Amino acid sequence: MLSWISKRAMSELRKNELLSSYEAVKATVDSYVKGCGRNDVSLLPVSKLKPASDIQLLYDHGLRSFGENYVQELISKAEILPKDIRWHFIGGLQTNKCKDLAKVENLYAVETIDSLKKAKKLNEARAKLHPQANKILCNVQINTSEEAQKSGLSDEKEIFEVVQFMLSDEATNIELGGLMTIGSWDVSHSETEENHDFAVLCQWKKKIDDKFSTDLKLSMGMSSDFKQAINQGTSQVRIGTDIFGTRPSRAEASI
Repeated sequence: MLSWISKRAMSELRKNELLSSYEAVKATVDSYVKGCGRNDVSLLPVSKLKPASDIQLLYDHGLRSFGENYVQELISKAEILPKDIRWHFIGGLQTNKCKDLAKVENLYAVETIDSLKKAKKLNEARAKLHPQANKILCNVQINTSEEAQKSGLSDEKEIFEVVQFMLSDEATNIELGGLMTIGSWDVSHSETEENHDFAVLCQWKKKIDDKFSTDLKLSMGMSSDFKQAINQGTSQVRIGTDIFGTRPSRAEASI
């Protein structure tokens, strides 16, 4: 009995802690968005390495969109959590994992497409596994900081090839949503008003919009640099630790 009470008390404590953190972050983001004269920026909670129980608590609070960084973790959570969750995959994607990711019927977005081969593999796998499901919204990831350790495209020809494919009739089960980047640590933690890496993504947006007559959305900005991202035109900010708290290591994490 005491053990049951203790578990229930801990669950209630976690609920209060998590909802308080989320509401505080949302209020901060909403206030800043409003101060910039905008109303079109969404907050994506990033739940990587956090248990499914945390996601369920926020789901019960009314949230439906969550970001995950690892394919297998997203698959495992999708199997046990409500089927109307809109999963966003925001981690590095290997070509051989496209088929596994496409199995998740309520996969809403893949924000890290950084090659034509991956775009085609994801489209092909989705067409075979869930041909009647909604198209997967895809962002082209661009390495605006040109850091060797970062994923993302930087070559104009390759970027245009991916965009062209996503806009073509061949892309039957994926569609182009926008562009995504991760700013360098130094730039994102600087006090400068303009983030150079975000400015580069805005330049790519203009170039692509002009060439393909699109109006792409931008996904940029995390806990340390979301204000810069909002100032510079992002449509989405991705925030994890400020909502969910410190993450465990991958070895220590549990679903």
